[in-house]
Amino acid sequence: MNLFKRLYLLKPPASALLAGASLVLLVALTWSTHAWVRQRQLDELHRTLDSRAELYAASIGGALNKYEFLPLAVAQSEAVAQLLEQPTPGKVSELNAYLVDINRRAGAFAVYVLDAHGTTLASSNWQDASSYVGVNYGFRPYFKNAIAGGIGRFYGIGASTFEAGYFISQPVLRHGRIIGIVAAKVNLDWIEQSWRSPGAGEQIWVKDANGVIILASTPSFKFNTLAALSAAAKQDISSQRQFLQENLPILPHRLQRQFADGASVMTLEHVQTEQLPALPGTADYLAVNRPLGPLQWQITVLAELDQVDAAARNAAIGAALGWAILMLALMYARQRRRRIADKLKAQQTLALAYEQLEIKVTQRTADLLHANGRLQAEVAERERAEQTLRYAQAELVQSGKLAAIGQMAAGVTHELNQPLAALQTFSDNARVLLARGRVDDALDNLSTISDLVKRLGYVTSQLKGFARRSDDARKPVSVRQAFGQTMLQVRTRKHSQRLTLHESWPEDELIVLCNAIGLEQVFSNLITNAMDAVPEHEPVQIWLQVRSEGQLAVIHVTDNGPGIPLASLDRIFDPFYTTREQGLGLGLSISAGIVRAAGGALAVRNRSTAEGGGAQFTITLTREQTKDQTDA
Repeated sequence: MNLFKRLYLLKPPASALLAGASLVLLVALTWSTHAWVRQRQLDELHRTLDSRAELYAASIGGALNKYEFLPLAVAQSEAVAQLLEQPTPGKVSELNAYLVDINRRAGAFAVYVLDAHGTTLASSNWQDASSYVGVNYGFRPYFKNAIAGGIGRFYGIGASTFEAGYFISQPVLRHGRIIGIVAAKVNLDWIEQSWRSPGAGEQIWVKDANGVIILASTPSFKFNTLAALSAAAKQDISSQRQFLQENLPILPHRLQRQFADGASVMTLEHVQTEQLPALPGTADYLAVNRPLGPLQWQITVLAELDQVDAAARNAAIGAALGWAILMLALMYARQRRRRIADKLKAQQTLALAYEQLEIKVTQRTADLLHANGRLQAEVAERERAEQTLRYAQAELVQSGKLAAIGQMAAGVTHELNQPLAALQTFSDNARVLLARGRVDDALDNLSTISDLVKRLGYVTSQLKGFARRSDDARKPVSVRQAFGQTMLQVRTRKHSQRLTLHESWPEDELIVLCNAIGLEQVFSNLITNAMDAVPEHEPVQIWLQVRSEGQLAVIHVTDNGPGIPLASLDRIFDPFYTTREQGLGLGLSISAGIVRAAGGALAVRNRSTAEGGGAQFTITLTREQTKDQTDA
């Protein structure tokens, strides 16, 4: 109140100083508001473009990875190897038809086979005017990388079709020797078309390792650079004929600001699209970069800063208007200064009469202010307590999520390790058997690989257990067959030759209700745990006893190990509890969950010294009800 009284009573010379100071404050307030709001809007747009760039990078990476298998699958064909070893017109025609069918189903641009010198022998486009057959591509990097034993990846303009595309190649091996390569070309125009959808509101481009824009949402940006190419880069591009006759000009732009994470603010000319004609002049863009793929590509997502500038401009105008309104109020108060002074003189007469009343009002006001202060302090304290509680609750929720994700990832890793190791062994054996001409043995290995892949599928499908119970947890399965499949995998383990197995089976085939791959997983965990429990220099003895008890099947798995510590017996099936230094503590927990989902039980005990010692696990499952059992 005292401040306003002083403003009311300002003299004319002082008012001029106030006007000058107000103008300076107006400029400072407008500028700082504009800068602060623009920076906040820029940060928000930066975060949004980070997410968009990650999404686009993942989309392109997934699209490219989808075609990685194509040349590798074709390179495994016996017809390809025979053609490369001894090309004949009949073999060429047969392989051309095969490549046409493969390319039609895979959806690639072309699939073709090159000999060791880089000449195309057969191609899926052999009937086209721009056929690759007979053309030598030995100068292309994808040929050189593949013929050297690696994987060839290359983006460039086709020397025959004059259409840009992504090339992937794999070597063809025959008796350990590279005799040629298989290459596939993928057209990426559909990616650019998806970027040009109406209402996209952003610019996107992809640069290769040399900085040449190879994919762009705006066609005029394609095959431009943002900086002059080095002499070495020009030499590589020329020798590889990567872009044929393209001049690769520098895209007109101006860099205004560079961020620490590689993002930048740059100025570009307005872009003309089908939905929006080109506008005169230039526009500012925020550009965010992300690495992409094994070829050291980089994807850039750009968004125009018109909305950022508009928000900052509107905020600055609002601040200026607010300050102007305040100044107008002060000027109005100044005009009333004289009249207020006259009224103050008249009020002085009444002031003496009301002096005592004002004292009482002041005292009462002080009491009210004190009570109001206490109340505000209590309210503030409660608000801080509520905020602390909400923060703690959010932290607990986040910790729960991270714990669930950690358990899920550790569980899947634990259960995939064994079948993946077996898968590697059987695939290596199949390749050796095929090389030796033992096709039947190789087919047996491939059948085993198929079973292992089904098991991998079952393990990953267990992730559905976070949302609902599996539908195939109680299916009829042969115990003997499940155990046999498990031993095929166990025999691929290191030091498996020290395992001696003692089996006891009932005369009749025993069928239980469980998931087949899940039962194999339970057997695998129990047997491998028993093998790991016995020191490496000692032989491993495992006794398997299977018998029927009414409607139940009882399976004992006993080892000659040191047994389980007494302190661990009650916790042995808890997740992440282990007695080994290198264990994850998930195998027995997952096994118990599989048996429990089938309506059974998994128990453990230590055998006494008189019984021979060691640990004994007991699996109890429900038998399948046959017609005779149902009638009984």
